[in-house]
Amino acid sequence: MWKLNPDERISHWRDFRKSLNQLPLEQALDSTAKFWQTVPFSPYYLDPDNNSTWPDPWTLIYENTYCDVAKCLGIVYTVLLTEHRNSVDIEFHRYQDPATKYEYNLAWINQGKYILNMIDGAIVNNTHVDKKLNLIKQYTATELQLENY
Repeated sequence: MWKLNPDERISHWRDFRKSLNQLPLEQALDSTAKFWQTVPFSPYYLDPDNNSTWPDPWTLIYENTYCDVAKCLGIVYTVLLTEHRNSVDIEFHRYQDPATKYEYNLAWINQGKYILNMIDGAIVNNTHVDKKLNLIKQYTATELQLENY
């Protein structure tokens, strides 16, 4: 999908999101995790500290550039643009490992029952988030201005 032209990418992403509506939530999340693990990685695309500059869902897919922040944002957008949006509480969480300064950008779903983007292509839960990690910031769909999509 990622090598298609922008209009084809957006259409393919729409079709993928529609296919998720036919699945139970956990299967839809698993498919979403696997889908987003295949993106081409580009470091330092989005400013992790300035969510006001983050692209809307269609611009993200159109631009086709994915740092870890953009990948997590794509996961959040994907879930919120399915019929599952009514049965999930989804947030974007940023954590930092105080020892290594490594940052994790996580799609935090249903209070951490499902966490995507911690391990590529997998779903974990809040017991997998090391207690030593520091929560830097969390964004709700409202804060990301996604309530109207």
